[in-house]
Amino acid sequence: VGYGEYRGSIAAFLFTWPDGDLSKPAIKLRKAGGSSLACVDNPESGPQFGADGLHVPLLDSRSTEFDGSEKLARCKLGPYYERRPDGGNSLFADGEKITGTPLTSLQVYVGVYGPDEEIPYNDALPIQLE
Repeated sequence: VGYGEYRGSIAAFLFTWPDGDLSKPAIKLRKAGGSSLACVDNPESGPQFGADGLHVPLLDSRSTEFDGSEKLARCKLGPYYERRPDGGNSLFADGEKITGTPLTSLQVYVGVYGPDEEIPYNDALPIQLE
């Protein structure tokens, strides 16, 4: 959305299919290192999960030219999201660069709560330091 928010959550997670076989169950990787920086929502940089867990740099709305970097996803697991069970430190397949793997597609899934469902942590207050 691009509100410039840094959201924390101990319940955050990422999914991966490191071998690319979508017929198998996905591997769920939980948030590590406490709740901070679960999701970073900066308008100039696209969605980011952890400081370096997964970053998808979308084209800045102020930019007028594509340079190719807007299609490179970056990922480093460990500090903010747990590593894969095989010890891999990326959501990407073995052999793909953690510093920039070209995206062929991007799918975003969003849950919608029903009118009678309780939304977890919706009474949390943001902390402002002055």
